[in-house]
Amino acid sequence: QEGGKAVVGDDLKARTAFFGANIFFFRRDGKLHQAGTLQIDPGKSPPTVNLSVREGEGKDEVMLGIYSLEGDTLRLCFDPKGQTRPKEFKSEGTENFTLITLKKPKPAVAEAVEIAGKYRSEMVDTATGRKTVTEVTVEKRGDSYVLTYRVGDKLLYVGTALRRGDQLSMGWLSAGQVGVSVYKIEPGPKLVGEYTILGGVGVTAKESLTPWKRLD
Repeated sequence: QEGGKAVVGDDLKARTAFFGANIFFFRRDGKLHQAGTLQIDPGKSPPTVNLSVREGEGKDEVMLGIYSLEGDTLRLCFDPKGQTRPKEFKSEGTENFTLITLKKPKPAVAEAVEIAGKYRSEMVDTATGRKTVTEVTVEKRGDSYVLTYRVGDKLLYVGTALRRGDQLSMGWLSAGQVGVSVYKIEPGPKLVGEYTILGGVGVTAKESLTPWKRLD
C-alpha cells in the first residue's frame, strides 16, 4: 500500500526486494528502483529500520521505518519522502507511508544449498605442498557474495563472487595480488575449488571451505 491505496496486482508482480548484510535493493520491471544501506534496531518496539538511499529514486535521502519479521514473511512500513517514522503498520494518513508485506521465495533447486556463513579455508600450493588455513566469512550482498579471509584480526583477502547453480566464481585482491577462484558447492555446505593469480604463470592451487560456524 502506498499512501493508503493498494498497489494493483500486475504492478506488484514486477516488484522485488532484497535485504542482506547492510544492503537493500528495490527493483521494478527488472530494473533498479532504489538501493542503499540499512540500519536496524531490533531492540525497539516495534523494531526500527533506516534505509539510506544511495542509488535511484530519493538518492541521498534516509527513509525511516519499522519492520516485523516472522519466519519468511517481512512487513515493512516507512516514509518514502520525509523524515517521519511510522508508529504502527498503517499507510493511510497525512504522512503517506508505504506498507509492504514481503514473502521470501524458495531458492531454485540448483541453489538450494545456503552458503552464507563462516568457514575454515585450507589452501594447498600444488607446487610446494604448503597448506594455509584461514577463517572465511561469506555474506550475501545483493546479487553477489562477499568473501573475507582473516587470520585472527589480520585481513588477508577480500573477494566478490557470483553464483550460478552449484558454482561460485570469485575475483579477489590480497596485498597487491589479484586472482580468480572457482568453487563447486556441495552439501554441508562445502566449497571445493581452485584458484590462480592474475599475471602469474597460470598454475592453479586447490582450496576447500568447510563450515566453521553458522552466522546468525
